[in-house]
Amino acid sequence: MKRHLLLAIIALMIAGVAEASWYDDYEAGIAAVRKGQWQVVIQKMTAAIAVTPKENSNARTYGNIFINYHPYYYRGLAYMRVGQYDKAIADFEQTTGPGEIDRGSIEELMKDAKDKQAAAATPEPQPQPVPVPQPVRPTPVPVPVPAGPSIDPALRQQVSAAINAANQSLASARDRKAVASPQYQQAVTALVSANQQAAAAKTNEDLQAALGSANNAKLFAESAMPPGVPTPPPPNKPNELTPKILGDTTKRLRQALESYFGGDFDDASAQFARLSREMPQNGWIWAFLGASQYSQYAFEADESFKSAAMQSFRKAKQYRSWKNGLPQKYFSKRIRRVFESASS
Repeated sequence: MKRHLLLAIIALMIAGVAEASWYDDYEAGIAAVRKGQWQVVIQKMTAAIAVTPKENSNARTYGNIFINYHPYYYRGLAYMRVGQYDKAIADFEQTTGPGEIDRGSIEELMKDAKDKQAAAATPEPQPQPVPVPQPVRPTPVPVPVPAGPSIDPALRQQVSAAINAANQSLASARDRKAVASPQYQQAVTALVSANQQAAAAKTNEDLQAALGSANNAKLFAESAMPPGVPTPPPPNKPNELTPKILGDTTKRLRQALESYFGGDFDDASAQFARLSREMPQNGWIWAFLGASQYSQYAFEADESFKSAAMQSFRKAKQYRSWKNGLPQKYFSKRIRRVFESASS
């Protein structure tokens, strides 16, 4: 009897963990809509629908927290952006309307998807062959030149190294018993995506996507913590940092810090860049600009962001010195390690 009761309790706990993650996937999908990351939108909305398939304009997540839950609307929008019009139409038929981001009415989007589907099904007219006059002398037949490889071996090796690093970070998360955290589950999902993308890659662009997924998996795994251990940063860090960096222009500085700690690194990078032009000798501004730019590199695998981040870190070291490196409470372990590697 005790054994059956224990099994029932474990089953309820597992079900609670599974149900608690659907709104995290939905919020991640909404963030991806803002950035135009349509494959991520499809992945996150599909995961949310698998647990909570019914749309609700006042869906309860936990406690007294309610959200405007319309996953079919955003997944249909993403399907249309990637050219899967039949799936987009199917989702638009199930949605009841937009959520917090309105990208058009259901009728407009449905018409757009059907028009594009019809256009894609219509074959393009073929040009009529132009008659070629017979040459007086036979012309030599050109020898076909083999096409160069479409895959960069160095990039593939870089993807393989990133996947191995993500696996190591996941192993470390398991060692610190963080398997139940949402970040660990996100890391596993990102790593599966990276492996699939790498295996099916036919172009360097495909490999870049796999590299971004592998880097995401490593970041998620590094942030995974066991139950009871808080994950930084706490919500009050913008209030704490603002007077330390600069007493005036607090509104613009607060907005930049809130974007950074909220994970909107594109917006944070743009705002800190403007502040760096106004306060070019403020080491704190350069440090947060570099951290934002390197986070962009980690998610998008664009080397230009990494180069910009290293330049910003060098500026930060030029105008300010930190004993024992950047403060741990404001910057992740990875950011602090990259900061140390930047020559002053």
